[in-house]
Amino acid sequence: MPSRPNTIGEALQQMRFMWFAIALTIPLYVYAGGTLTELSWLTFRNAGRIITILVALNLTSFWWTLRRRYLPALAVLRSQRNSVQAVRRWMRYWTMLLCSAESVVVLGVVFRLGGKTLRQSLAFYVIGSLLILSLWPRRIESSTEISAQ
Repeated sequence: MPSRPNTIGEALQQMRFMWFAIALTIPLYVYAGGTLTELSWLTFRNAGRIITILVALNLTSFWWTLRRRYLPALAVLRSQRNSVQAVRRWMRYWTMLLCSAESVVVLGVVFRLGGKTLRQSLAFYVIGSLLILSLWPRRIESSTEISAQ
């Protein structure tokens, strides 16, 4: 088990490892959704609507976490680059965003298991994948480096 990060470099290394692990699961989810057998308890009349509502709620949660938690944590980290608490807070909220994005893909699998086609569940796969791709951990510029440019 990796240790808790104390620096931005350690956090970036762990975050990139997690990102690769999650990104590599996307094709596996698509494959699993197409090869697993349909689950009879997911084929009731409103199952598709319920899953779609869950995805919408999940995306709302994603955007709220991004705006209200992650971006403020990133701003604090830029101003306090040597703060272990700031590094861990930033990484914690990024991890929450990554898990939320992955759950959109997982709900696409559930949609498929409920008897839907690949074409019908493709939106879930694409949206979740784009969110995951957008969360690639980037190097953090401090506020003094930004103002010097």
